[in-house]
Amino acid sequence: MFLNKEVINIIMIQNKRGLSTIVVTLIIIVISLVAVGVVWVVVSNLLKTGTAGVDINSKCLGINLQITQANCSAGTTDKICDVQVTRSGTTSDAFTGVKLVFRNVASGINSPAAIDVPGDIPPIAGARLTGKDSGIAKTSAIDTVELTPYFKDTSGNIQLCPQPTSFNFVG
Repeated sequence: MFLNKEVINIIMIQNKRGLSTIVVTLIIIVISLVAVGVVWVVVSNLLKTGTAGVDINSKCLGINLQITQANCSAGTTDKICDVQVTRSGTTSDAFTGVKLVFRNVASGINSPAAIDVPGDIPPIAGARLTGKDSGIAKTSAIDTVELTPYFKDTSGNIQLCPQPTSFNFVG
């Protein structure tokens, strides 16, 4: 018994089964949930990193440190410096410490590393940072000192304030 082409096509069409509407609906729901999850992870990570930066910057804005006096003298191998710092500003938030960098701008000499001075500087009273080894040879001149306060973020990482305070030596 031979079947013609039309009969074969009709039989094949009747035997084809498509996906039910329930399965298609479930697949669309699962794909939508996965897409929402991916977008949520990306957005929440952006918000977390953005708020940490805003927190540090808002703390930095409230602190106003000024170097009112600085002098350096020849030590055994390097210049040893004393720096007088006063603090004013709109906040009394404690910061973790300050970093000092000594420079001779004309000859391009910098401290080999920032000198870490841990601890807060109290408002109004200020602080005298004495006996700081500049890391610059005693035969070289120092004409500038930079002071940068820093905080520790929630992860314990040091976050430097973006605007350092400079002091130029006279003479």
